[in-house]
Amino acid sequence: MKKLLLCMAVAVATIGNAQQFEVVEIQRIKTGVQQAFHPRFMPDGKTLLVTSEAYDGLAIVDMEKGTYNTLTDMDDAGWLPAISEDGQTILTRCKSEADLSHTVYTLDVATKNLSVVAENIEHVNNLGFDNGVATIGIGGKAVVKTVSRTLTPVRQANNVLATSEDLNLVVYKNGVRTVLNPCAGKVENDQYFWVSLSPDKSRILFFCNTNAYICNLDGSNLVKVGRVKSPQWRGNDHVVGMNDEHDGYFITKSDIIICRTDGSQMQQLTPASSEIKMFPSVSADGSQIAYHTGDGKIYVMTIKEK
Repeated sequence: MKKLLLCMAVAVATIGNAQQFEVVEIQRIKTGVQQAFHPRFMPDGKTLLVTSEAYDGLAIVDMEKGTYNTLTDMDDAGWLPAISEDGQTILTRCKSEADLSHTVYTLDVATKNLSVVAENIEHVNNLGFDNGVATIGIGGKAVVKTVSRTLTPVRQANNVLATSEDLNLVVYKNGVRTVLNPCAGKVENDQYFWVSLSPDKSRILFFCNTNAYICNLDGSNLVKVGRVKSPQWRGNDHVVGMNDEHDGYFITKSDIIICRTDGSQMQQLTPASSEIKMFPSVSADGSQIAYHTGDGKIYVMTIKEK
């Protein structure tokens, strides 16, 4: 892959603490199209799942070849899709313009074939995979389907999904749905966004009001991470996200940041520039972070702990 090194000469800015990570390089990824957004690492580490700015359609970008392979053009397909651990299946959705209902599909990456999992759904929340078992929170129930061809499925009782339903924090565990409200009485507006499970599935990361937080699966042990938007886990000990500014209408500045799960050692990873860097995704081994800019460029950053 032909690499474009953007920042190596100057130490990356730090927000209030000593740097804990070194930015090895930042590469602009050739996508083969004019714009691509919301990159997600595929399990092979060589390709990215991308969509449009409005989350319509899904495509695979080969980071080495710079090719763009369209998987589907469905509306809303790029809104929080789930990727199976073997990278062979994507759990996605399509919105009907007629009645705004959704249909959830499994999408075979190799053949591009779609199979219906559930249809005529008013609300679809987070889609998740756990050892080849796809879980979807629909209407207060967990819909579970085994889809992987290469992994041994775990029992349904072991499947855990954390999601946001109508801005409520919801956990499906052992087939039981539980609504949590760990921020009750602590913030003015206890609405929950960007919900995700830690890799070890013991804690929940989410954004509420103006900050990111972490809590246990039962809502206990609430920890304030800080102003980290679109927070993503990097392993079980760090959180990656974006620190943005806006004028009330548009985002005017944004950079990619990282910190420990208690909010300490906050560090800006991207160099100061006019580019707006948003919505990071972290590779499985934590060594790379993908993100897009406001004008649809895709970058991949390589980092290492000092």
